[in-house]
Amino acid sequence: MKSFLTRIALSAMILACAAPGLGAQQRPQRPDPVTQLQEVIDRIYNYLDGCTPAAVTDQDGKVLRKLDRIDQNSTLQKGDFGINTYEWGVTYSGMLLASEVTGDPKYSKYAFDRLKFLGEVYPHVKKYWDENGYQMRLGAMETPKWLDDCGAMTAAMIKATLADPQQAKVFRPLLDNWFNFVMYKEYRLGDGILARHRPAPNSVWLDDMYMGITPIAFRGKLSQTERGDLTQKYYNEAINQVLLFKKYLWIPEKNLYRHGWIEGMSEHPDYHWARANGWAVLTMCDVLDAVPERTQGWTEVRDLLVSLLRSLAQYQSPEGTWHQLIDKTESYLETSASAMYVYGYAHAINKGWLDRTAYQDIARAGWNGVAKQVNEKGQVENTCVGTGLGWTNTFYESRPVSVFAAHGYGPVLLAAAEMIKMYKTAPAPTPSWRPAGAAPAIERDGDKPVVWLAGDSTCADGRGNDPNSVWGWGSFFGEYMSPEVEVKNQAVSGLSSRTYFNNRWANIRDNIRPGDFVLIQFGHNDTSPINSGRARGTMAGTDDAPQTFVMEKDGSPEVVYSYGHYLRMMIRQAKMRGATPIVVSPTPQNRWERGKIHRFTDSYNAWCRQVASEEGVAFVDFNEIAAARYEQIGQATAGRDYFVDVVHTPEKGARFYCELLARALRDQNTPLAKYAK
Repeated sequence: MKSFLTRIALSAMILACAAPGLGAQQRPQRPDPVTQLQEVIDRIYNYLDGCTPAAVTDQDGKVLRKLDRIDQNSTLQKGDFGINTYEWGVTYSGMLLASEVTGDPKYSKYAFDRLKFLGEVYPHVKKYWDENGYQMRLGAMETPKWLDDCGAMTAAMIKATLADPQQAKVFRPLLDNWFNFVMYKEYRLGDGILARHRPAPNSVWLDDMYMGITPIAFRGKLSQTERGDLTQKYYNEAINQVLLFKKYLWIPEKNLYRHGWIEGMSEHPDYHWARANGWAVLTMCDVLDAVPERTQGWTEVRDLLVSLLRSLAQYQSPEGTWHQLIDKTESYLETSASAMYVYGYAHAINKGWLDRTAYQDIARAGWNGVAKQVNEKGQVENTCVGTGLGWTNTFYESRPVSVFAAHGYGPVLLAAAEMIKMYKTAPAPTPSWRPAGAAPAIERDGDKPVVWLAGDSTCADGRGNDPNSVWGWGSFFGEYMSPEVEVKNQAVSGLSSRTYFNNRWANIRDNIRPGDFVLIQFGHNDTSPINSGRARGTMAGTDDAPQTFVMEKDGSPEVVYSYGHYLRMMIRQAKMRGATPIVVSPTPQNRWERGKIHRFTDSYNAWCRQVASEEGVAFVDFNEIAAARYEQIGQATAGRDYFVDVVHTPEKGARFYCELLARALRDQNTPLAKYAK
């Protein structure tokens, strides 16, 4: 027996050595993942390009050669999929991204050909509607009824406009009409959240994040490109909507979203439908891409996305995909949501929002599972059909799947394109919100001393060119100082003394030179919750004793100190580097009672004064100074001319603060007195 086994082993060795291509140096190479990804994109493209015609037919199904013959019975030529549905809005976005990543123009041509056709159809639909007022089969082009009719399509058209403004001129009127519905005509609840009257009055659907928020965010980006005057309004609205949807639908115990919320119910359907959570992933990625990072609330949206992706990771199946109900393994594995998650992981890795090493294998496994669902014809299998709000597990688990469920194609294209980008790009640099080592160098004006401004939105830069929009006093403070010094405004909207010290203080600290000055002003955001919501609050007082809190957003522990402690740390670190810190109490709030404006006399004013005294630095009680001046001006004039809300100021109010602060720095003979005009 031993002799027999020995002969078998020798024979195998001889065959291995003799057979060409089987030696160690000639082992077959692993397939290039980028090539495989593009092959899947091509398969889908070839299928869709042949089954989604761009034509209008009459009531007998005959193609209209002249669009001016459109009437109430005209409709788009039937193909496997409709070219103006919300699902196809996502498909166009996927095609545009595929062209951007691969450099192949045929994908974007697919999108532009059909979008331009719709743009050519629209004037004739509008003309017939205006003249006749009939309920047309194409009527949703002129008068959409809900976000499904236009939201995702509007987002795709805006992305296409940003990619090629010249081609987009054909469909710009349709874009503007549809966006007007999304922004101003879609039904909302009292707090402004986008809502529906289906399946019951005052319902909030997670799906509407993508249908409503993505077009608003990208409209802001388009407005910025076109130098529009509503840019910041759109950015702020997009951020606000994300946070409102979190308020209604986020389940912090699981870090997942429920599908829907209905006002008239005391208990809301608490089902974590996979595709609904996928819409949230796509939306937050788009918002973070379109909206500038400096916008208030951007960081909270990023943290929300990261929390969702971290939670989804634990529910990934051995096949790489996710279940129809995320936390119910007895439900089937669903393709469209899985592709949305793959896109989210790859995108977050590419942007540096997620650790590449920790999450790239989740993205790869997810893609491998998704790719197996694209058949040889290019159809996406195991995609759930359209789904409303459900009241039982079985409602979601029994929803059928179909290759003609249009929801699968756009997400798979997006996932494939973003995965190509992940394979092609080097690891993203460490994001600015998570500094590693010294902060990047900030350019200076020669050897002039720098006056660094550390504060919140009341000091931060302005939000637009309109003098009646929000402006922080730091935007103009340089004009009130001598040219012998340079003012660097490093204030950030939305931050407290805690979140500024933890995330942005290094920008100043590591750039300080001996002879510089640092003005420190916080307080408005320190009143916020410590471990919920944006988690930016501080403990009251000036004590240095820490306390550990569990953060609701991800369950992580964080050591939190008092307001006074964070001021003290900034003062000491500035002094160690040769700068002169000056503590400034927070600006007043536009809250009045019997002719007196609200002050922080017994809280932030007192704590600022105490810390400044203990650390031996100058203190300007700006809260008291400005409050006293407001009372001389009067409540009506102050509210009308110097505030835009409870806290923030227009340009006139910001310059008013600059004048008061410059005078106080002189009158109190502070170290900055000789530089104050």
